[in-house]
Amino acid sequence: MDRSVAPASTPAAVVFEDGLGERRQIIDPTGTDTLELLCLRGELAAVPSFEFALRERVSRLANFRHAYYGRVRNVERLSDREAALAIVSEHTPGVRLSDMLAIAEERRLGIDINTALCLVRQLVPAVAMLHENARDVAHGAIGPERLVVTPHARLVIVEYVMGAALEQLRFSQERYWNDLRIALPRSAGLPRFDHRTDIMQIGVVALSLIRGRPLHDDEYPSRLGDVVASTWAVSARGGFEPLPPGLRGWLGRALQLDARNAFASAIEARAELDKVLGDGDYMASPASLETFLARYHAAERPAAPVVPPSPRPPVTLSPPAPVPAPPPLVQQVQPIAESVNAKLTPPPRADSTRVSKPARRERDDDVVSLHLSQAAERPRRWPWLLAAAAVLVALVGGGIFAGRRFVAAASPEVGTGTLSVTTDPPGAQAIVDGEARGATPLTLTLAAGSHVVELRGAAGRRLIPVNISAGTTVAQYVELPKGDPSSGSGSAFGQLQVRTDPPGAQVTVDDIPWGTSPTTVADLSPGEHTVVLASDLGSVKQVVTIEAGMTASLIVPLSAPDGAPVSGWIAVSSPVDLQLYENGRLLGTSQSDRIMVSAGRHEIEIVNDALGYRATRVVQVSAGKIAPVKVEAPKGTIALNAVPWAEVWIDGENVGETPIGNLPVPIGAHEIIFRHPALGELRQAVTVTLKDAVRLSVDLRRK
Repeated sequence: MDRSVAPASTPAAVVFEDGLGERRQIIDPTGTDTLELLCLRGELAAVPSFEFALRERVSRLANFRHAYYGRVRNVERLSDREAALAIVSEHTPGVRLSDMLAIAEERRLGIDINTALCLVRQLVPAVAMLHENARDVAHGAIGPERLVVTPHARLVIVEYVMGAALEQLRFSQERYWNDLRIALPRSAGLPRFDHRTDIMQIGVVALSLIRGRPLHDDEYPSRLGDVVASTWAVSARGGFEPLPPGLRGWLGRALQLDARNAFASAIEARAELDKVLGDGDYMASPASLETFLARYHAAERPAAPVVPPSPRPPVTLSPPAPVPAPPPLVQQVQPIAESVNAKLTPPPRADSTRVSKPARRERDDDVVSLHLSQAAERPRRWPWLLAAAAVLVALVGGGIFAGRRFVAAASPEVGTGTLSVTTDPPGAQAIVDGEARGATPLTLTLAAGSHVVELRGAAGRRLIPVNISAGTTVAQYVELPKGDPSSGSGSAFGQLQVRTDPPGAQVTVDDIPWGTSPTTVADLSPGEHTVVLASDLGSVKQVVTIEAGMTASLIVPLSAPDGAPVSGWIAVSSPVDLQLYENGRLLGTSQSDRIMVSAGRHEIEIVNDALGYRATRVVQVSAGKIAPVKVEAPKGTIALNAVPWAEVWIDGENVGETPIGNLPVPIGAHEIIFRHPALGELRQAVTVTLKDAVRLSVDLRRK
């Protein structure tokens, strides 16, 4: 049976268009659901392997369902010269994020930091969920054009089946961006659509949201680092404020500005984002996004009159190239004009032989083939068609089918629903939209709409966006990290070692007495704490910053005047992780922004045992100041060979052809790519140390 789709006498309205193609809205064969066709550009579908890869990915993700993804149903062949291949998805009501950013820039609305982070904290866990369910699958095209914000402040990811097909185009990084607006990380050869690609694209979306506009053509990829460095946020009050170091660092890691420090997975990016938001003062709640949406819709450009396009002549397509056979055709659909006319006619009385809507919807889920007959074949229908056409013109004039107006915010439903939360281990503190609601397990009654639940356990925390519908119950089961809070590694708490000169001072932390110095204060939550030291010589007040799993040190001479700063900080910058010791005692690591020490001279031992690195630095710390310590990674050696031979790239830089011997390389982790024109490429991860030379040999014939 011919499965091509004949063009309708009244073509479906085009509601959105980007580099991938046109989106058109249609009604499914049952007449109950609105569908969206992504009619792909002919240039893309013309690549022989594109369609096969697309159909394979759609089949692979057929059972992947989640509220944060707009479901893709299938792939169809059309009888349309301009778009012969289409992706059929369930329509998601809302506004495309690309439209939101464009209008925000044009109307100078200003997307505040809380609104931006509300969307980012939904996007990152949603992508992590895809990676967890399909570990070798990437979305590959995450961008504002493929993200929809619903009227209820929920982010929905659409068209998530494109990654494998887009990789078949074999464009350069610049062409993917210029032609399709798809951001990709730098690579030694042709771009790969893997999890690293999704993380990069998350970073571009987050940066665009914080800046309140789409990235310009000259900003990506060449000036990306400068854009991040110059980015300020719009505060909730409308003014500008600098990004905190934690959030700016998260952006840099997501955008892979330094490949060695980039996020390895969306799961890692999610955990780090939870930490950044948990340590900050931002309230990235749905309420802030709902407030912005109200402003957005009030300022949205008025809908322009839509002139129905001229019908295209019928097209007869030759049989498509062999691809996996889809299910057979289920039902033909009458012309769109007749569908509209049918909606104006009272429905016939139901009888026992009629198929129920749920049954029809399930029956048609696998394939939606739209065979629309031409109106001219049945002259007796002209009166009905004229009436239906008049209705369509009236609807278009009212703005119902106009480009962006169909996504105007709906009034929120009034009512409540129930949220049941269970955690493993139990006893986690539950905070809903910034308000503490008790310990798990617990059941809460919440207003219908979107909410953000924060769960704080003994060894970590999780942020979970949930959507509550009136009269329904949503159950969440969450496994939290397990760990001994006092063990240091993997702990959600930190410690503080306090010493005074002379000893014996009373130690108080956050108004809680902890005995006399020297002492160690355990189980302190990450963040700032106020320490007061009192003795016969006077009292000193200091503010210290505690990091999870770390031990901070405070050394205080009590001869200083009351309130005078007696401590400073050491800040270490290094391309590899380092530990800092003084007199055999661990002060901290280079992962910390700064380490508090007493003012004065310090002889610091800088160590990474795994890499064989050890050095000593003398640092002079001034009271209340930061003493910077910059460490350049020394170089080890690496020897490389391949059978029969190969060109070699190290961290994206071509270093020549094998054999390569005694090549100096900075210590640390590196990615090695061996490439042969006939045998393909092979990637290897190595760690270069100062202990021994790294020797790596591969046989490309055994791939």
